[in-house]
Amino acid sequence: MMLISELAKRSGLPIDTIRFYEKKGLIDSELINRKSNNYRDYSEASLERLVLIQRAKRLGFTLTEIQDWIKDFENDQLTVDQKRDILSRKLGQIDERIEEMKQMRQYLLTKIEHLGEWDGVLTERGPTKQGLMPS
Repeated sequence: MMLISELAKRSGLPIDTIRFYEKKGLIDSELINRKSNNYRDYSEASLERLVLIQRAKRLGFTLTEIQDWIKDFENDQLTVDQKRDILSRKLGQIDERIEEMKQMRQYLLTKIEHLGEWDGVLTERGPTKQGLMPS
């Protein structure tokens, strides 16, 4: 058992984040022992839970998504097919995001290119109304 300061140190998470996860129900009360002085003693299972949450977040899962399946995942209640489905859906979302980012990148490159043209026009004509738009 460990106090929240030790749990924070071992997990690499700020104390406020741990408390937030606790309020959201990501760290169950059965993983925490309340002392008479109202201090909380966290179990090794609490640390393992935090590590799992961090890994899931790095994979792009939201806290809501993690909350939906974390207990079943830890207790091995999910079949291989269910785990594969969860991961495949996330992979699809990541692929969609990559495509959106590629489109945004191309848009920005086009804007940068146009700014270069605009800068040349301003230099040639000076800052007049005619010089504000590329030819």
